[in-house]
Amino acid sequence: MSAETPIPADAPAPVPIPPELLAWARQTFDASEFLAGVREIEATGGEPLESFVAAVETAARGS
Repeated sequence: MSAETPIPADAPAPVPIPPELLAWARQTFDASEFLAGVREIEATGGEPLESFVAAVETAARGS
């Protein structure tokens, strides 16, 4: 969102991120790996939603 984009009145309040979670994210995030993935998606168009929605639903159910 840009600074000019209004925030909807019913939007949830921001929740502070615990320092432990930020530390973990900083340790595990690899910017070069992320950018390589973005470039691949830009080049190939990415995967269609149908190819991975079942896996997401299974993970959401905890199965």
